[in-house]
Amino acid sequence: MIVVHIATSLAGGAGLGLLRYHRALRAQGVDSRLLVLKPPAGLGSEADSITWQKHPLPFRLAQRLGLAHTPEQRLHRRLVALAGPADAAAYELFTLPHSDYRPEDHPWVQSAAVINLHWVAGILDWPRFLGTCTQPVVLTLHDQQPYLGGFHYALDAAANPALAVLEAEVRTIKQRALQDHRLCVIANSAWNATEAAASGFFPAGTPIETILYPLDTTLYAPRPKAAAKAALDLAANQLVVGFACENLNNRRKGFADLVAALALLPADLRGKITLLSFGRDPATDLRALVNLPWRHLGYLETEEAKVAAYAAMDLFVAPSRAEAFGLTAIEAQATGVPVVATPVGGLLEAVPTAREDYGEGSPSPEHLAAALERLLSDAARREQRATNGRQSVIARHNPAAVGRQLADFHRRACA
Repeated sequence: MIVVHIATSLAGGAGLGLLRYHRALRAQGVDSRLLVLKPPAGLGSEADSITWQKHPLPFRLAQRLGLAHTPEQRLHRRLVALAGPADAAAYELFTLPHSDYRPEDHPWVQSAAVINLHWVAGILDWPRFLGTCTQPVVLTLHDQQPYLGGFHYALDAAANPALAVLEAEVRTIKQRALQDHRLCVIANSAWNATEAAASGFFPAGTPIETILYPLDTTLYAPRPKAAAKAALDLAANQLVVGFACENLNNRRKGFADLVAALALLPADLRGKITLLSFGRDPATDLRALVNLPWRHLGYLETEEAKVAAYAAMDLFVAPSRAEAFGLTAIEAQATGVPVVATPVGGLLEAVPTAREDYGEGSPSPEHLAAALERLLSDAARREQRATNGRQSVIARHNPAAVGRQLADFHRRACA
């Protein structure tokens, strides 16, 4: 059985989740393959790149003169007119349902038994791809975008009413493309599966199954704390508070909320804290908010470098405003680090103590500060939470078990 996964990238939480799904499938003997824009080195024949549609010369000339536009360009012009340029928009992402990339032309797609669509922002033309695809299709939900319109999280849709009409139009284009197609859905958390089922987006009777990301807990494992801190030139007696995401400037990930919470801690406790983070560098104005010792490691390319960073942390914080899964929270717990997380989305499954830490009501820096003070002032409590967290990850994210679940799901999709 050939399973071809299509995605924009193997970077970020969605990309890494896909890569771990892929490896778990291959360990079960499934011929799993990856189609992405830029395959990373080291995957060899398991991965290939997606091609771009080059338009005929007359059309390209008409484009330069502003006399012709692709469907994607027409929708993009409307998006910019309504919301302004992307770097100034009040939302994280808005993905259009058209693209000039053509994964459907790749020989792997044409010979696959099952096509699995992952995080496909910018690389999938829904009507064209699904109009030519005759195989069963699996949609894997890494965020909410597959069952929304262009937005990737419902909180952005709610915060941008000016885009409601365009959001509905994009959603309709995607729904129509899926009509009469053999479709199954994988969700990366039970929360995401529930939201997908309640959305009304998928045809009646569409199978939706929760399959958690697998994690190698022999790699993501505890290490001696003092040595891990020393390796990063961190003082052994400092309380190291950790944060990580692909891009610290992403408001949804909550780095500014963490900084605000740290500023609310008592002065004597704040004086013992060093902040340790990794991810793409924050903007100058975000950096200026941090008023305690801070070591930022930048974007870490390897799993080993990430494990070394987690191992130096006394407490990891996942303060996301919305989250489908919570990959960094799982990785930190596997490495033996206690985690404080906002009680939103999939984070409530990844970190069951999230509700206990925040209580009822909307999460705020004040709630987070109170949770941080309780944990940072109680070493025994941190140790117990770390033990429980690692045990939970070992039980729920076993690569072999997840691989069997994935293989069975794709075989049923073919039936």
